[in-house]
Amino acid sequence: MHDLFPHLTPILPETVFTSRHDPEDIRIGDLLAPFPKSLADLSSAIVLVGAPQDIGVARNGGRIGAKDAPMAIRKALYKLTPYLYDNGHVVSLSSRRLFDAGDILTDGSLEEIHLRLRSVVRAILDAGGFPIVLGGGHDIAYPDGAALGDVVQEIGVVNLDAHTDVRPLIDGLAHSGSGFRQLLEDKSFTMKEFVEFGIQSFSASVQHCEFVQAAGGKVVFYDEIRKLGFEAAFAAALDKAATGTKGTYISFDIDAIASAYAPGVSATAPMGFTAYEYCRAALMAGQHPLTRVIDIVEVNPMYDIDGRTAKLAALIAAHAMGGIAMR
Repeated sequence: MHDLFPHLTPILPETVFTSRHDPEDIRIGDLLAPFPKSLADLSSAIVLVGAPQDIGVARNGGRIGAKDAPMAIRKALYKLTPYLYDNGHVVSLSSRRLFDAGDILTDGSLEEIHLRLRSVVRAILDAGGFPIVLGGGHDIAYPDGAALGDVVQEIGVVNLDAHTDVRPLIDGLAHSGSGFRQLLEDKSFTMKEFVEFGIQSFSASVQHCEFVQAAGGKVVFYDEIRKLGFEAAFAAALDKAATGTKGTYISFDIDAIASAYAPGVSATAPMGFTAYEYCRAALMAGQHPLTRVIDIVEVNPMYDIDGRTAKLAALIAAHAMGGIAMR
């Protein structure tokens, strides 16, 4: 038994994937390896971790239901074929070992859950693995980013989001809108670069944007991205987050995608990014040499339509994995 097990509930493969047993039509689920007994075996591997809770969403006055997202995303992800077709090249996810670490235990308070998640993500990073965390609410930004800070000390962060998520704590308690303020205020590491990417008009407080800027962060508004072009703007955001840092954390909040593509989120937006743009961003993030942690948050299956949003989140995860495989 390794040090991660006390904090995790294992995922039984048969509950999320049924193999075709066809060597000419393999799926991502066929690539899943049994979770190793030694953390050293996680080196260079992609490691999925579920954070099935929406306590922070409820504290923030949002719609609950995101706790069911990790399982819904897994079921969609493991059905996909493991091949990325990019500019005439075929990239197989089989070039990286793939593990599913299971779900973080969610008994106790949100703060206790955050401590467990921070510990697990830190252990994966220490072992040389690449964690992709499936939320759950966006409050996991704090433990995911802090885990990277614990390991490399100087971090950069890109938050793809319609909102800034730098609200103060509520009665001293974390919530889905406070994660990036907590990262900025944690003095145990240095958040050297911070990019808010996709902030929308009528979705963010002026005071919150000014807070980010006063802390040295950059706010890239949705309208600016439309003028610059999505891929050019996101490439610039990745490079800024990496400047002078030793590792970056990239957070994909699904509520920055237009609700026509992603109806099942905690807070829908009629205007936003396209499914293709988010998948391209995930590929670019995975490819970037300093990206160390990725999470995908705020999918809410309770409000989804035919699993559309969970399937999109799975595609985003697959593109991130493809980017990692291309390194």
